[in-house]
Amino acid sequence: MRRGMVIGVLVGALALVAAGCGGGDDNGGGSASAATETTAAPATTGGGGGGTEIQLTASGTAWDKTSLDMTSGAGVKVEVTNQDTIEHNFTFAEAGANQDVEGGEDATVTFTAPAAGSYEFFCKYHPSAMRGSVTVT
Repeated sequence: MRRGMVIGVLVGALALVAAGCGGGDDNGGGSASAATETTAAPATTGGGGGGTEIQLTASGTAWDKTSLDMTSGAGVKVEVTNQDTIEHNFTFAEAGANQDVEGGEDATVTFTAPAAGSYEFFCKYHPSAMRGSVTVT
């Protein structure tokens, strides 16, 4: 009985993950890109310096980079390109970044880098396949 319930819960969880991967179909095929901007994590005061710009591409349900580096307190702009036909997501929880990117589209995510340390970024729809590390110095 208990084994059946565990299997049922696992099947339900897999169904939810599969539903999240579906993404929406746009009526036009084309290569139109939608730029979405998300601002997260309040800016910190002090420290000058410029920001960090990162190009990140999702292709084949994988990130092209699995390691990101940034400086604590600096403004960060991540340009996410989704080359797949399914929806992906860029989540860096410690910086308050959480941005969906539809298949074939681009998005810009901006945030302030958190305190120095080691963190993770991932796609909330494919967390086991699409994750990486963030080193903040």
